[in-house]
Amino acid sequence: MQRLIITGPCKTEFEDIPTPKCSNDGILVKTLVTAISTGTEIRVYRWIPVDDEGKMLHGGVPFPKDSTENGYSMIGEVIEVGKDVKDFNLGDRVFLGETHKEYAAVKADQAIKIPNNIPVEHAVMLNILGVGQIALRTGDPSIGEIVAIIGLGVIGLSALAYCKAFGINTIGIDLDKSRQNLAKKMGADLVISPKDPEFQNQINKISNGQGVDIAIEAASNWNAIKTSSDIVRKKGIVVVVARHTDMPKYNPVGHPYFSNALNIRTVYGYDIDGNRWDKKNSTDMTIKLLSENRLQIDTMITHKVKWQEIPDIYHKLDQGDLSIGGVVVDWR
Repeated sequence: MQRLIITGPCKTEFEDIPTPKCSNDGILVKTLVTAISTGTEIRVYRWIPVDDEGKMLHGGVPFPKDSTENGYSMIGEVIEVGKDVKDFNLGDRVFLGETHKEYAAVKADQAIKIPNNIPVEHAVMLNILGVGQIALRTGDPSIGEIVAIIGLGVIGLSALAYCKAFGINTIGIDLDKSRQNLAKKMGADLVISPKDPEFQNQINKISNGQGVDIAIEAASNWNAIKTSSDIVRKKGIVVVVARHTDMPKYNPVGHPYFSNALNIRTVYGYDIDGNRWDKKNSTDMTIKLLSENRLQIDTMITHKVKWQEIPDIYHKLDQGDLSIGGVVVDWR
């Protein structure tokens, strides 16, 4: 079978390896589609660790010395079921948190069954959508509040999709016109560039001069955090989704932010297992919304490519092609 590996900074290979075996308590899955996480995967493609100390890849995995697989979103069809497995059948469609490859063998409890009425192109975005859900839940919006999303990449657009599903007033903020257009098509109440001369006036107009209630930063730069802090109301909430391994050129807790009593929250993973919005419950909710067609995500999926084209997409992302939103990779 073929799998994608990263062998060094901006270096990819497709490696031919044996198809994995199905265990007694597992399933063997043939890949239908995978999704590219345009933030995390490009950090790995660039051979950049995600932690400040340069030690970690993602999910607590030590940074590799030679090569690594990449990706964490797969939809596939069950082609073999272990003798001890009761909850899956041949032909079931499942979501796996797996990398870009043709087959995957996993423990049955690591697979999530996907209803047949959800297109695979939507279902494969499950993990990416989950980040947007966590970001919004961390902000904890109330009825009538305004959420601004700074950075309209795939994570920012995921948060926007949840906002629209629940009727939340939403502002989309990005420098790039193509990303602004995606947010407009997805129904944001206001879409604007932070460089627009009317930026602050427009924020004041939509928020009655008070500032937004919640700002979600999904742009992975400190300017976006500063913009978020500048536009939230007094005692407003700034949710930091993106990773930041550099230091800011301003004091994020100095004047006027300290006197405004800002509440800055960071996002990392789901709630503890067993709590109300742990990974299982959060994922179940996303599946329900997709099944009911309440999460409108067609627009955020901008590219559908064959698996052989992954290196080309990586290269374009590395070179700063901001027109690329959600990417679905076909392995059929």
